[in-house]
Amino acid sequence: MIKTIRTLTNALAWLAGLSVALMMFHVMADVLGKYLFHMPVPSTAEVVANYYMIACVFLALAYIEARGSAISVDLIYDSVGPRTQAWMRKVGQIGTLAFYAGLGWFSWDVSMRAFKINESVDGLWRVTVWPAKFLLPLGLAIACIVLLLKIFGGDRVKLVEPPVESTPEL
Repeated sequence: MIKTIRTLTNALAWLAGLSVALMMFHVMADVLGKYLFHMPVPSTAEVVANYYMIACVFLALAYIEARGSAISVDLIYDSVGPRTQAWMRKVGQIGTLAFYAGLGWFSWDVSMRAFKINESVDGLWRVTVWPAKFLLPLGLAIACIVLLLKIFGGDRVKLVEPPVESTPEL
């Protein structure tokens, strides 16, 4: 199971990165089209806001949690002992799990309603947005699984490969 979650987490991180690259090219094409040819790419704002941004944020959550690289403030954490630090990490993971689970629960309901009404937004073209609504509960569910593995497995569970350290050449 851990190998499956690791593979899924990495795949979602790659998809999040791909969405950032696609967003960059889409916006660049829109700007070039608008200012060079006076023909912007239709519905760029709608696609960027409803697909690319959602994908790059929510698909990357599981990878961020697996690496333990979420933003944190270490004001008190660095001044306490290792046992207290471990306790603080568990409390933080449990709080994050509760938040992600609650947000995922509500976003599933929103996604199902959007699917049922075939939700779309109007721009220059009509853009169907209900498929992107399912990226939220998907990303949040995988992040919850990662957090559960970290909470109950502790440091024994390795969900990401450690980064390869390089030494600077002089």
